[in-house]
Amino acid sequence: MYLKKSSFYKHIDFIILDILCMEVSFVLAYYFRHSSLSLFNLTSYRASLIIIFIANLMSCYMFNTMKDVLKRSKQLEFYATVKQVLMTVIMLIIYLYATQTSSDISRTVIINFPIYYLISSYIIRLVYKSIIKGVIKDMPARQMVVLTTTTNVSDVIDKIKTNINDINVKGIILLDTKDGENLSTYNFSGVPVVADVSGAVKYLQTEFVDEVLVSSDSIDVSELISKISLMGIVIHFNLKEASVFAKANTKFSVNNIDDMILLTSSINIISPMQLFVKRLVDIAFGIVGSIFTIVLFIIIGPMIKMNSKGPIFFIQDRVGKNGKIFKMIKFRSMYLDADKDKLKLKDKNENDGDLMFKMKDDPRVIKGIGEFIRKTSLDEFPQFFNVLFGNMSVVGTRPPTLDEWEKYDLHHRARLAIKPGITGLWQVSGRSDIKSFEDVVRLDTQYIRNFSLWQDFSIIFKTIKVVFIGKGAR
Repeated sequence: MYLKKSSFYKHIDFIILDILCMEVSFVLAYYFRHSSLSLFNLTSYRASLIIIFIANLMSCYMFNTMKDVLKRSKQLEFYATVKQVLMTVIMLIIYLYATQTSSDISRTVIINFPIYYLISSYIIRLVYKSIIKGVIKDMPARQMVVLTTTTNVSDVIDKIKTNINDINVKGIILLDTKDGENLSTYNFSGVPVVADVSGAVKYLQTEFVDEVLVSSDSIDVSELISKISLMGIVIHFNLKEASVFAKANTKFSVNNIDDMILLTSSINIISPMQLFVKRLVDIAFGIVGSIFTIVLFIIIGPMIKMNSKGPIFFIQDRVGKNGKIFKMIKFRSMYLDADKDKLKLKDKNENDGDLMFKMKDDPRVIKGIGEFIRKTSLDEFPQFFNVLFGNMSVVGTRPPTLDEWEKYDLHHRARLAIKPGITGLWQVSGRSDIKSFEDVVRLDTQYIRNFSLWQDFSIIFKTIKVVFIGKGAR
């Protein structure tokens, strides 16, 4: 799933800091003129504080004054700050003139306010940009693979590295290599060639890849792009190749990297505000759930130890968003080496196929406490730590094990186009009654395609209901 970054929401942090500088500057201008803070008791000054707040937001939104703020030089940043200050002051003066309240505001305040605002905002922007750039270097970048030709590859890679800060080009798939050619000899701007056309699907299906950029240089890659789309991977491609997706069940947005105009295709597109609220919900539930986990650890931990040798927690490698491996935490409900015994019980799997395993009266489950915490879903509570760490979300799709991931078909991969969750649409749709993995994939992709915050809250409430009545628990 693709995060569509609008210029307004993308730099909301800079906008908030700018507004703080502006409001404080206005208050200071009044204080240095009157040696008091009585402006909050005066209607005309309170109204002016509100007006400059609205004026600032309008300037940022209508004139896109924060566009490329992280890329601007000090000189360009100064010009941009001057422009922001002038527009805000002009709007304030127009308001005062229109309402005939200019006589109520000190001229000294009107003169000093933009000076304080300009100086404070410019300094804060420079300092905050230096902090942000340092943080970006340490943040996990989006993993991109570029599909292009040998004639285009250097130009495309250079444009990505020059214009995008949060992208790591992990590999190149060359579209015009000859059969049997040794790809290991190719390296462009420090990026290795990882596959040719024949090996592209296998590589993208099994590796951690967030996005793909296609620049085919008139080579027909429609079949390959269709397969990538089926996997749920975000695809950026030239507008001339847009006809490939004319009938695809995907959503689009237009972007650019330098002079390359790209059409981005994704199973769904999420706004920064939606992502922000979803993460806030995750943090809130993560904190509460982690506290409950600590309490449960005190109660359940000793019972697990008494009934089975081994650790209290079960930590297992799982496959997360777009193939990223992470360690999922649960209370251990099975005896040691349960994964090895799973092969012996393969014939007793109640589900269709071997991509999900379920067995009634599973002998691997610890008698008593193991059965209880699985039935009540208490074994899942440590995953709230995964939510806090950012590996999982409260609502999402269940992360597969490594052996399940290796057996996935192309369309199965699409269920991991979003961060995995503790609960999801499948869990509240009667998971005990669902025997086919294809039905799980259908429900998961349905959740991703129709993602909304309201749907998340609905699933959370339904999950609580399912846990309390015990219906659907494995």
